[in-house]
Amino acid sequence: MAAKIQRVINNQLLNGGQDAVAIEYNPASGGQKSLIVGPRLIPISTGLNTWTTNVTAATAIPYLGANLAIYNNAATAGTVTVGQNATVTSQAIGVSDAHGNVGVACAPNAYTYLSMGNNQWIIGSAATLFVYIIEDPTYIAQQTPPLVPQNVPGFVPPVNS
Repeated sequence: MAAKIQRVINNQLLNGGQDAVAIEYNPASGGQKSLIVGPRLIPISTGLNTWTTNVTAATAIPYLGANLAIYNNAATAGTVTVGQNATVTSQAIGVSDAHGNVGVACAPNAYTYLSMGNNQWIIGSAATLFVYIIEDPTYIAQQTPPLVPQNVPGFVPPVNS
């Protein structure tokens, strides 16, 4: 039986992006290799040097526009509900409250990805939901005063004086 030849690349010899592209192609299969690297997940900051992934109580996300990765460590579906203030309450899957906050389903033993948009508060239905912020250098900057939708009939923009 012929000896099996292992294809090994010494990563210390990579000098830049072009080197990575050169080793990405797999001549044995005739195709590109898929090198999936997940996002960097960070816990929610709750103050000076304090962090949490538990959102069983309404928890503030430190900035607008955050994207979250939520792991449900249970054999049953859970929910998270997001809102714009600390009064947000946990809702069942698909149920909404008077403010339009809705319970978002989190599949059992799986990650759910959620964009917070203009919402800054989150609450979960159980302690088995672990919430992480996906590290992202972008965020939403709130304008002062808040922008008025431009497509409202009869809207006249204010004149700066």
